[in-house]
Amino acid sequence: MPETASRLPSMVAVRTGGVSASEALRKLIGQSGAMQQVRGQIQRIARSPVPVLIVGETGTGKELCAEAMSLLSGRTPFIAVNCAALPESLVESELFGHERGAFTGAVQARAGMIAAADGGTLFLDELAEVPTTVQAKLLRTLESGEYRPLGSTKTLTSRFRILAATSGDLERIISAGHLRVDLFHRLGAVRVRLPPLRERLEDIPVLAAEFLRRYLERCDCGPANVSPEASTVLMQQDWPGNVRQLRNVVEAAAAVAGLDPVVGMLHVVEVLASSRSEAPPVDIFPSLAEARTRAEEHAIIDALQRTAGNRERAAKLLRISEATLYRKLGRRPPTDSILTQAS
Repeated sequence: MPETASRLPSMVAVRTGGVSASEALRKLIGQSGAMQQVRGQIQRIARSPVPVLIVGETGTGKELCAEAMSLLSGRTPFIAVNCAALPESLVESELFGHERGAFTGAVQARAGMIAAADGGTLFLDELAEVPTTVQAKLLRTLESGEYRPLGSTKTLTSRFRILAATSGDLERIISAGHLRVDLFHRLGAVRVRLPPLRERLEDIPVLAAEFLRRYLERCDCGPANVSPEASTVLMQQDWPGNVRQLRNVVEAAAAVAGLDPVVGMLHVVEVLASSRSEAPPVDIFPSLAEARTRAEEHAIIDALQRTAGNRERAAKLLRISEATLYRKLGRRPPTDSILTQAS
């Protein structure tokens, strides 16, 4: 890794090396029409040097999209910057670098991210978090390839492709003055929109399976599959946090499942209930036996929701023992538990 890259702050990700098109696009999981369109657009524009603005809600995978474009382009390195994590007073220094003594605490000269991205790709996530005064300097650099470190009189050059992203409403961001109009016109001529998860619900089963696979890679044991019933529950959620939220729920449900071979519906419901999520209705008309089972399940769901996932309080609401509740959830009570009563 170049020296300039190795001295970048922790909120900056640096990646080098190229991979095949299939490997680069594989991280953008989903076979829905919306995701096929996204992958097709990425393949068409990846090798172009023009800036790209990636728009999408939080958790939709904007950085994965930018990384795929960078990898497909063959440009290295890929510098990914979380602008929202940069202190406002240090944004200019982190982007453009600084000379020794440029400000209090600048005990030595330091190259910035623009220098580190020379020859590669610079991805600025949450661009609207960058102060507008720094946006003006960034625009000049995009136009000329020239920049000047803070406290320096020397003009340097860096040739890089810029990708930027925002998770907010563009019109509102611009009208509020958080994003300069001239910079928006420079970056927004080519736009990639990542759809929220609620617009591609059919991708949830394959996403859940992939997140479970990754979970098992980090754990010695755990459930091997997500049941169809659990997938149905997942597909009935709104997912305001999108793919990132889904990943967290799947991993939590796998932890709840423990040694069970499958992540089941009640494992998922328990996780959703603990975060006060709303239990979805079941649309398939059941048999009488299934109706009784589901009535019991919904009573358990409601009790868990009312108690924010507290199983001891939920058992009291249901007038059963906590051991019985564990059994109905498909889990074993803790080995040191005194929950031995039968309902």
